[in-house]
Amino acid sequence: MNSSLRQDILARLLRDFDAQERGPYLQKVRCPGCGEREAFIKADEPWMLKCGRENHCGEQAHVKSLFPELFESWSERYAPRPGEESREKPTSLTPVADGYLRDGRGFELERIQGWYTQESYWRQDVGGTATVRFTLPGGAYWERLLDKPERFGKQKANFVGRYKGQWWCPPALSLEDLVEAGDVWIVEGIFDAIALYHHGIAAVSAMSCANYPENALEQLADAAHKAGTARPTLVWALDGNRAGQNATEKHVKRARAAGWECKAAQIPGGGRHDWNDCHQRGELTEKHLETYRYHGDLLLAPSAMAKALIIYRRTERRECWFEFKRQLWWWKLDVDAYDRAVRAEGADGGDQMQIDPAIRDAALEQAGSVKRICTCYPTALYYQANSVTDESWYYYRVEFPGGQPPVKNTFSGGQLASASEFKKRLLGVAPGAVWTGTSQQLDTLLQDQIGNIKTVETIDFIGYSKEHGAYVFGDLAVAGGKLHKINSEDFFELGPRKQLKTLSQSVTLHINADRKAYRTDWTGQLYGAFGLRGVVATAYWLGSLLAEQIRSEMGSFPFLEIVGEAGAGKSTLIEFLWKLVGRRDYEGFDPSKATMPARSRNFAQVSNLPVVLIESDREQEGGTKQKQFDWDELKTAFNGRSIRARGVKNSGNDTYEPPFRGSIVISQNAPVQAGEAIQTRICHLMFTREGQNRQTKELAEALEKTELEHVSQFALDVAQREAALLELITRNARAYANRLAEDPDIKVLRIAKCHGQLMALLDCLGPEGLGLFDAQVIEMAAGYVKQMARERQQAINADHPLVQDFWEAYDYLEGLSEEPLLNHYGKGAAQIAINLKDFERRCADYKLRVPEMRELKRYLRASKTRKFIDANRTVRSQIRLGGTSVKCWVFQA
Repeated sequence: MNSSLRQDILARLLRDFDAQERGPYLQKVRCPGCGEREAFIKADEPWMLKCGRENHCGEQAHVKSLFPELFESWSERYAPRPGEESREKPTSLTPVADGYLRDGRGFELERIQGWYTQESYWRQDVGGTATVRFTLPGGAYWERLLDKPERFGKQKANFVGRYKGQWWCPPALSLEDLVEAGDVWIVEGIFDAIALYHHGIAAVSAMSCANYPENALEQLADAAHKAGTARPTLVWALDGNRAGQNATEKHVKRARAAGWECKAAQIPGGGRHDWNDCHQRGELTEKHLETYRYHGDLLLAPSAMAKALIIYRRTERRECWFEFKRQLWWWKLDVDAYDRAVRAEGADGGDQMQIDPAIRDAALEQAGSVKRICTCYPTALYYQANSVTDESWYYYRVEFPGGQPPVKNTFSGGQLASASEFKKRLLGVAPGAVWTGTSQQLDTLLQDQIGNIKTVETIDFIGYSKEHGAYVFGDLAVAGGKLHKINSEDFFELGPRKQLKTLSQSVTLHINADRKAYRTDWTGQLYGAFGLRGVVATAYWLGSLLAEQIRSEMGSFPFLEIVGEAGAGKSTLIEFLWKLVGRRDYEGFDPSKATMPARSRNFAQVSNLPVVLIESDREQEGGTKQKQFDWDELKTAFNGRSIRARGVKNSGNDTYEPPFRGSIVISQNAPVQAGEAIQTRICHLMFTREGQNRQTKELAEALEKTELEHVSQFALDVAQREAALLELITRNARAYANRLAEDPDIKVLRIAKCHGQLMALLDCLGPEGLGLFDAQVIEMAAGYVKQMARERQQAINADHPLVQDFWEAYDYLEGLSEEPLLNHYGKGAAQIAINLKDFERRCADYKLRVPEMRELKRYLRASKTRKFIDANRTVRSQIRLGGTSVKCWVFQA
């Protein structure tokens, strides 16, 4: 093993898996399978990590699967640098390829010397990489890309030339050697063939499961004919996934028709491992090979009875289920009938070892029975649970014999508890699937399938999971800056013991992972159509993707208010910003129309995404207001705390208070009318139709027509650069907040903090961050945010509109006469004493609109133009005859 690679692996085991060095082994390693500190690994050759809990776990993991990043940049680790070449030992012509084949594939270089060359591959849109190249028949070649192959997408290798009908054979093996071998294993990859060659197996690579090596087989048949010997047996050892299995059955049928004797070998596990993996895991012993041949025999069984007999000969199980042609079957042996059949042939049924195999097989076929118990093949994939609601499910894949795509869905514990409930659920999720087995047969199936089943962690929202440090965007996830695609079992494998999926179905995001399709011309369109306001709104949207982390660092994240007159472009802007995170044809929801539970779920179903509240300021006919959403409900969302608590459906006192994980955007025609506590949490953007012209209209229409596939990569950019952007925000936000706090026009520190965060988010759009806007635009936008902060302070200083209406009515009524009409202290007094019932009566007399008293009382206490003093003072009236006492609200004049 390369010394630097060994040191890196040991350091990661000590750091990430709590390993302890004890002599020739690292012990007390935290097992990636069960999580217990029972695993161990060799210190001098740390390749395979093994769990010591053989009965309960038995996990074996290659370090390549634990630390894939250590096995990505082969040129950086193995390419010689100037001045490092040894004068005593000649430098290898293939140092990078040697390192990859030895340390990445586990091959002995002495065995395969001269079989390969080190080359390079270049692609215009990605760049270059070193390759290891193997020559194919007919002048073609195949090369594996070595340096960070994920840059090339799905392309891990490069073919040049045609290889159809041919195979790659290890250069050390001639056709005569293959004939003499007796068995010729046909595998998919070149590395698989080399791995089997290391264990004395004559193996060739078909290069692809779809390639039938017709020409190569003809040459092999000619060689056998010339040697005067029988043809060797073909052992089809393609990958264990469905594609490999289907190709095996197809090729075997064709080869047998051409006169070849065929067998098969299969690695169990559905294709998780290939032959090279088995070589590195030490799983190519005779015992292991016997198991692989057994699974190959099962694959090629011509009938359900034949497959049942193969299983019985190996397991001696008198009753069992098995899969055949994507259907479930049940095998049962009638022991009495078997004994009678054996004795009828003159053999002793008691001594199984002495019975002639032909007689035994005939008796088994006569006494055994197979019965189809399900017209499909259901497989339990994993267990998932929602700890909050105390619900759990088993996630199943249901395959069909006709070749139609499989169906995946959940089964609850109750639906698996009896055959009748299982049959109902199966009929409901899988078209045409019928279970005809008994409850006892179902119990046996479940014991085999869900015993020691893996568990996948779940979240009930979409977006960022703080506990897992991962973004979940539909079928894409980002963790630690790396992009992960959802696997065939509908969950994300983010690392050892880190499997995650979301249960949320309400919010659907469609994010395009193709970076070549990403266009940034939208930045010019947005700036041209909406000016600096559009840039500020985009910065807040970026901040929404980091809201949880910002709250963890700074304790809070502000709200954004986008208001203005109708036709100002608010909806166009918001719908486009949603496209940046993969959500199409959506603006927000109206909290006034939603019930309390619906609002609660809207706030809880996203994380690090905006929750947009729209049109909550509508008026009914006649100018009377509808019952509005109470903005004070949002106070706790500012700090990420729960907006609403509800009881858990059980007999205890448990409550569920989901934290608020997103951001709040308010979009309506009129500004939010709320108390100072809410106003100081809001960054206010005012949109008007002023400045709109034909050009801005065309730019706004261009944004409307923008395809989601061309801009949704914005969310991936932010998620993958999470650490760098957070460092930029935390460094700049406090400095900006302190600078704003020193402004004499800004008195409230919360206003300075919120707008300081918004200015730091603008930096993330500039050259220091994503580079979407130039420094001049960012500087102008920062100046605009400063002005927003000053205007917010002015709005805080002003009275609530209801209070303003109250004092306007008071001043009007008091000005109608030289005698006081409302102030019980009299005109010219230092204080004003008003009885609110008198106020209502006087307003009615003069046909003035009276504010709603309950709301008015709530805001009068915060009166600023005339400072509130008392709400229940007994005053000797200067208005009523006799100077009677009256209860008044008292203010400073």
